[in-house]
Amino acid sequence: MSKFPTDVKELPVVELKGSFKQMGQQFGEACRSEINELYEIRLQAAMTHAKDRGREYTIEEALALAAGNLSIVQEYDADIYEETLGIAEGCGLSLAQVFILQGLTDFRDYLSWGKIADGFGCTAIGIAPEKSSSSSLLMAQNWDLGTSNMKYVCMVKRQPNKGPKSCSLTVYGGLSMVGMNSEGIAVGTTNIKTTDSRPGVHYLNILHKTMKCKSMDEAERAITHAPRSGAHFYMVGDSKGNFKGFECSALKHVEMNMNNGVFSHCNHILAPSLQSLQAEDMGPSTCQRQKRIDVLLDRTEFSVDSIKEILSDHDGDQLAICRHDVGEGISTNATVIMDPQNGVVHACRSYPHEGIWQKFSL
Repeated sequence: MSKFPTDVKELPVVELKGSFKQMGQQFGEACRSEINELYEIRLQAAMTHAKDRGREYTIEEALALAAGNLSIVQEYDADIYEETLGIAEGCGLSLAQVFILQGLTDFRDYLSWGKIADGFGCTAIGIAPEKSSSSSLLMAQNWDLGTSNMKYVCMVKRQPNKGPKSCSLTVYGGLSMVGMNSEGIAVGTTNIKTTDSRPGVHYLNILHKTMKCKSMDEAERAITHAPRSGAHFYMVGDSKGNFKGFECSALKHVEMNMNNGVFSHCNHILAPSLQSLQAEDMGPSTCQRQKRIDVLLDRTEFSVDSIKEILSDHDGDQLAICRHDVGEGISTNATVIMDPQNGVVHACRSYPHEGIWQKFSL
């Protein structure tokens, strides 16, 4: 089992304050070199994904396609557009380049379709208050992506001039991916692929908008009413212990709820009404992880520590829940456990059994 260098274990924290434009500028300026490096990695990842599926683009063509989404982002949420603009100005990239960096998986799917599966993925779980030792809702997930992304993972604490404060896991230059706000709205996501990919807002735009929401209903609308570019599963919880999941293609969505106080989702479509839209075989890992996580969730009580153990599970070796530089260089880049009823986020960068766990409060 591989070990990742210790210099990427601790989760960096970036703190931003002010208007959305100012927060973006602060982020871009503070992390300029890392953002530029990650952009190059992610642009090449998207273009290679397309080439493997029979579609080749020049960089200019890829940027033109990305630019076509920007007016949709601006219409969807002007604050997010302003923050993205601020990031671009701060780091010296164009808006289209930042769009590609932030929305890798949606943009990648937009560029290409074929029949070659990849190993990108995540494993997400929800635990109802009645099954939690703390009597509070617990939401958790491993974030699996290319190992080359790991050193760019960070926690961003935002304190905007208007709206809730938030704490979210993301990458340098990214919007919210997995996180919680001061109103107790918590969100997470896993990647799925559908054939109805189109120009639109990417999943980080959607997740970032939920970080502005003050209620479960508002967060649900931010997801289900978005002009989505691609497919993702989204989970949402609140300070009252409510939980909902949404399996979304670009054009359709299906609400999913807990069964016997637990919920799990990996990277293949579960809703029967969406299965005809699945773009390609997502590979053996997602099915193995789904089967294994459901076995591990068959218990009467859960705690933060027991969830850490579950997400560290290595049954199945390269197909396991905790992934170590497998397949196409895929690793568990970070793990997050959220308790929205108590306003607490536990997170670590790298593998959950080796990373340095840090606790954040809102």
